Amino acid sequence: MPELSLLIEPQTALPAGRIDELTAGLADDLRTVRGLRVAHAQSPAVDHGKSQQAWELGMLVVGGLFSATTMRALAQIAVAYADRIKARSIRLRNGDREFVITGETRLDPRVLQELGQLLGGPQGGPDATTTPALPAPRDRGSDTTGS
Repeated sequence: MPELSLLIEPQTALPAGRIDELTAGLADDLRTVRGLRVAHAQSPAVDHGKSQQAWELGMLVVGGLFSATTMRALAQIAVAYADRIKARSIRLRNGDREFVITGETRLDPRVLQELGQLLGGPQGGPDATTTPALPAPRDRGSDTTGS
């Protein structure tokens, strides 16, 4: 089962306690999505100058069933959260693959395809990474026939 690492990157340097609060808020938002498991990362930081005992702040690990619906929900939550907290970005990683979401990211089929490729992992082929039957976006009070 694939897992994603999500790393919150604030606009400005923040105290560790504040980054932990922001990470906990994102975790709470993600836990509302049925089928996802969310936990704080348990991996050492890889920044220069940090000891092996230091844990990377702002990182979550998300696993579970990644259907088109859960991928859309995960992307919506990450985009909204990045915008709400004015984060520079939220990085989603799977192995050596990475996808960056900002508050200005538009939730469109391209974003969901990128997320699908990220979740496909190294063994995933084209069939494992595409999401042909995406749910229609929910725009309040707008007609979706002209999109």
